[in-house]
Amino acid sequence: ACAAARGDVVVVDGVTGSGKTEVYLEAIERVRKSGKSALVLVPEISLTAQTVGRFRSRFGDDVAILHSRLSAGERFDQWDLARRGEAHVVVGARSALFAPLRDLGLVIIDEEHEASYKQDSAPRYHAREVAARIARERGCALVLGSATPSLESLERCRAKSWGGVSWTRACMPERPGSARLPKVRVVDMTEQFALGRKHMFSKPLADALQGVAERREKAVLLLNRRGFANFLMCRECGAVPECPHCSTSLTYHERTHTLVCHSCDRSWAIGTPGAPMRCPVCGSPYLGAYGIGTQQVETTLADELAGKGVTIVRMDADTTRGKGEHQRRLEEFDAAECAVLVGTQMIAKGLDFPQVTLVGVINADTTLKMPDFRAAERTYDLLEQVAGRAGRGERPGEVIIQTYWASHPAIQAVAAHDRDLFMSSELEERRDGNYPPYSRLANVLCWGRNESEVRRVLDGVASTLRARIEGRR
Repeated sequence: ACAAARGDVVVVDGVTGSGKTEVYLEAIERVRKSGKSALVLVPEISLTAQTVGRFRSRFGDDVAILHSRLSAGERFDQWDLARRGEAHVVVGARSALFAPLRDLGLVIIDEEHEASYKQDSAPRYHAREVAARIARERGCALVLGSATPSLESLERCRAKSWGGVSWTRACMPERPGSARLPKVRVVDMTEQFALGRKHMFSKPLADALQGVAERREKAVLLLNRRGFANFLMCRECGAVPECPHCSTSLTYHERTHTLVCHSCDRSWAIGTPGAPMRCPVCGSPYLGAYGIGTQQVETTLADELAGKGVTIVRMDADTTRGKGEHQRRLEEFDAAECAVLVGTQMIAKGLDFPQVTLVGVINADTTLKMPDFRAAERTYDLLEQVAGRAGRGERPGEVIIQTYWASHPAIQAVAAHDRDLFMSSELEERRDGNYPPYSRLANVLCWGRNESEVRRVLDGVASTLRARIEGRR
């Protein structure tokens, strides 16, 4: 109530399965009793069906849905329900932030750390920042919920204020009832390779999948992949060729047999047609090009579990392209007696299936090697979120993470369920590099037909920015 009166922000920092959604429902119920409306944002369209189901069971037809998979007519109908005051609770993806709700009393952003809340095309905005402004302007509360809050939100809570309002962190460190956080096992794939195991699934993961089939339980397999850029990794020592100038992983171009830095555009030849590529660190010819697809995982899994009566459900951009496919595939997984859900990061958060006892991560290193200063944070977030899909019911859960970088703080923190193991090293690196949350970054683009003219304009922009920055010091 106090937060609502001042437009303040509350960060609900709760472990996966701790009951954050129930907290949201209770808060909305209080807001509705006071005659005001509420807005709830979720990061993935795949979460909308399950989330809407829980909200409609509590608020009935008072709920409107807004996301991009609706047809233009459906979106207008839902938008109009809010405009006419017939629906007072709106649930949707990023763009639902602009729903025409009257007497807004509460804004909730679930999984607030997610990059999908950032709009990269015009008009560019970050839903978290716009929501904070809306809450301040309209005098309503903003609730940010996550098991892995962004470093920016944690830093604002540490400072206790940002943008003229109070930021408070509310912790939910345990799961309710008998549910417990799952046991996490990290499998070093370099050791598996040294033992002669060259399979997509390590022996511990393969054995665990067989156990799920025998016990007639359910499992989730995550292919930890962002974007489409393949990179090379030595399967013997785990080294990834990096750009010596940018310290980012190089992208392998198979047709030209080159490694290319997509930051500075430098390239290096590696191998020739008919000659094996060799690791630049140890000289091993066992260089793997990573970027395997979920379809390949699905096929391999079907061979592994052939004749076991296990339903395999694949969720990725290809299988969920059609209208209603997200919900249909989740319903198929839910209805099956024994099943494995294979997918990309869309299956990593928000899904609540108590029957899931095993979560497997095919390769945890993919995001660690992306050319992004947030790579380690996003890896930790994704692994912690997907690990939370296991053990949400009465049966204990197990998580198996396959990696070539078992010593990385992000992976060690997930294994120990201890965020501080990751935060201490990550914040130190961010501070040294003056990256967020210790600064804010902007990307200034200029383009034109004449290169020298473009360069002249950019030099002028850079000179002006340097002068202003120096003037503030």
